Amino acid sequence: PHVAPMLDLLGADDLAVVSATPVESIVYRLELTAGGRRFFAKWKPIGKGGSEMQDGFDGNNSPRCEVAAWRLNQLLFGEQDTAHHLVAPVVVRAFHRDVPCARACARLPRWPRELAPAPQATFPELNDHLVLGALTWWIEGVEIVSAFHGGLWDRPRFDASPAYRRRFSDLAIFLYIEHHGDANYDHNFLSHVPTFDLIYSIDNGRAFDGVAFYTPHGDPDWAPFARLGPTRLVAPAFARATAKRVASLLRAELHERLRVTIAVRTDSGQVMMPPAPPPSVVPAFRAGKSNGERIGRGLWRVNENGVTWLLWGISDEGIDETLARIDALRRELARPGTVLFAE
Repeated sequence: PHVAPMLDLLGADDLAVVSATPVESIVYRLELTAGGRRFFAKWKPIGKGGSEMQDGFDGNNSPRCEVAAWRLNQLLFGEQDTAHHLVAPVVVRAFHRDVPCARACARLPRWPRELAPAPQATFPELNDHLVLGALTWWIEGVEIVSAFHGGLWDRPRFDASPAYRRRFSDLAIFLYIEHHGDANYDHNFLSHVPTFDLIYSIDNGRAFDGVAFYTPHGDPDWAPFARLGPTRLVAPAFARATAKRVASLLRAELHERLRVTIAVRTDSGQVMMPPAPPPSVVPAFRAGKSNGERIGRGLWRVNENGVTWLLWGISDEGIDETLARIDALRRELARPGTVLFAE
């Protein structure tokens, strides 16, 4: 499917929550309606005050990195067609708490009072009616991969299946570029089993300049994904189309996509929703022309013409480090002896 219809539904003004089913911790599977369609999405609320703490672990809740991963995925594997995507479409948006409202945010979709959990305002000091969180398209027909060797990674399958070969080799490249800091656990990947012709990276919060979480307690079966590097990508060959795209990536593209991944206007709950042009505060911030106060990891409060915005994104240092990984990978993929295959 194409990206635009999915993003339109996730960001729709007439979005309505039908049901909320617990998945784990603070994560819920939502049944939603919008534009006459019924669909499902994963909901993960942002921590109070923008905190990235979850279940006692810092960095466990980082929607800015989740959106950054989605955007990098688009840059590498296609802007509109999801055929080669490894990350499901995700947006950060606002729901309205079920309280009386005569403010600019009154038009927002409401979280029904009868549905658990009763949401708390994310930034009560700025607007105690708004609940912010990441809404991710729910992928049907896939399951968590339980094993690395013989599961996610299988050399005979790599040699025999063009679809799996493209998917796995792209995944290794993607995880290295985004600097995934939690890739050596099975719960981070979904696939269409047993063919593995579809693979998704579903938990990208510990990526880019987020908090890495590689520990000695990880399953040793997944250790190869804890040691990814330009010469340690597991896959013995790579798609020529992907190598070409890696070679063409520019810092300007990364800066435009990653420096600001989330923008929320706090009075109305308006959010930045590509492909629509971003609000003027975003390009001004990217260019260093707007003053702001850093209030959290990758989080800034910016005032523009008396309106307060919250901006999340990847730091300039994080973007430079991403570009350095791309440069190292570019050299390795261009090295004589590197095997590239046609799709």
